[in-house]
Amino acid sequence: MSEDKRSGPIALLAALPSEGELILQQCKIVRTETKGDLKIYRTTLAGKEIIVVFSGLGKVNAAAAAAALLSGYPVSRLWVWGSGGAYALAGVEIGDVALASEEIFGDEGVATISSWQPLDAIGISLIDSAGEPIFNRMGVDPQELKRSRQLLGDWQRVVLAPRIHVGPFVTVSAVSGSSARARLLSDRFGALCENMEGGAVAQVCLRYGVPFMEIRGLSNRAGDRGKKRWQLKKALNNCQRVLLFLLENWDKE
Repeated sequence: MSEDKRSGPIALLAALPSEGELILQQCKIVRTETKGDLKIYRTTLAGKEIIVVFSGLGKVNAAAAAAALLSGYPVSRLWVWGSGGAYALAGVEIGDVALASEEIFGDEGVATISSWQPLDAIGISLIDSAGEPIFNRMGVDPQELKRSRQLLGDWQRVVLAPRIHVGPFVTVSAVSGSSARARLLSDRFGALCENMEGGAVAQVCLRYGVPFMEIRGLSNRAGDRGKKRWQLKKALNNCQRVLLFLLENWDKE
């Protein structure tokens, strides 16, 4: 049995309803509630209470939705899922699934025509945690990540599961529109992929003291805007398969 004793529902957040069709099919919807214009699905899966929310695109929507969840419901943990753009040199393939080891804010800082510096160049942190300033890098809960890796490692040994990677993610306000921009961020941060919500949710979770984890299906190469080459359906299906497996097996031995 997992050593995790936290009680309360598990909260799941994605940007768009199109990213969660399989999740909602597999979960039993008990009721739907609203906070402002946010629709909140109260569901169950494998005997667990699950809260599902679709925040809308980007950091502000994601942070607002996460704050609404964490201030209004006694959740035990908050997991983000969805699609992400894979960095070409990260050793990942389109359709693979990635778990974040940390979230990095890729835009916040000081930008000039020729350079960029992180927030510590300004000397103002986004948030302080245990007396320590947090600038651009937001950690994932280590116990969530450890448990996920254990479960998924066992799963991959017995079934034909998607390839799963663990590493840093980058949260951006503007996704890479060229291979050069994607390469710059990849080189700067040594990350697997980029997205538009994860860092914001990680920061809100840190403020509320709720464990955070993030799972992304890699739908395209970051910087490639030719959507005919994207494999969004495959990436989202694989991501949701991983998420459902974790939900169903989290408390098992």
